Amino acid sequence: MFFLKKNTLLKSVFIVFLGIFLSNNSFADDADGIFNAEEYKLFEIVKGDFLNFYSLSNLKVMAASFALGGVLANTSADESMQSGYQDNIRSENTDDFSEMAKNLGEGKYLIPLSLAAATVGYFIPEDSGASAIGTWGANTARAYLVGAPPMLLMQVVTGASRPDEGTVGDSSWSPFEDNNGVSGHSFMGAVPFITLAKMYKDNPVKWFFYGASFLASWSRVNDNDHYVSQSALGWVMAYQSVRSVFMTDKQRENPLAFNIYPYGSKGAGFLVSYSF
Repeated sequence: MFFLKKNTLLKSVFIVFLGIFLSNNSFADDADGIFNAEEYKLFEIVKGDFLNFYSLSNLKVMAASFALGGVLANTSADESMQSGYQDNIRSENTDDFSEMAKNLGEGKYLIPLSLAAATVGYFIPEDSGASAIGTWGANTARAYLVGAPPMLLMQVVTGASRPDEGTVGDSSWSPFEDNNGVSGHSFMGAVPFITLAKMYKDNPVKWFFYGASFLASWSRVNDNDHYVSQSALGWVMAYQSVRSVFMTDKQRENPLAFNIYPYGSKGAGFLVSYSF
């Protein structure tokens, strides 16, 4: 069951990449080689996302987040917060709202939605206000692509269990013993809203989107399916994934002065450029 679940998610990640690949408007016929310059740009964008995600600054944030999460998970803190919420806050009203909020973290809905939005964006003129649909879809899909593999990895590396799977102490990390150390619903549900918040960073509406990005995380705690640390780590990985995507876009708008590019479709070579 574990491997089936993981393989399904990995296939979803592949579908994300394939969707970005096919919906991009750069894939024109090229009689002189496999890829033309515009096609190569797509791979450069994706490569930039990964380089930014695994940058030192990003890894520092991730390390600090997992260190704090480890403290919560491997002490009584996670169990105490979980018990306190279940005993004093959870109710039929929160369960009803949580049922809706959980759907905001369903990858089976969000991945196709982001790819569809990216595809629709291809047919909308860039100067149209509706072009934001395509930007949101493409950036959301890119964030899933860069963040899902490490999220899946950290689920099993931490090896924590769910609150409702046994006795107190299930939050403790037992590497490769289980696969719930990071909430997948939290990750999936946060990415689309954090993307919107980043897109409207100069508009007060961003705070609404940031608030909405926590709904899937909260639903997992409410439903006793994840501890606080597990939900929080899913959100953090979502934020860092989206941040990496926007860092790439910013770097493309303000490229470095010195660059090296592959050159030639029929032979190996490179082109060095310097802007001043």
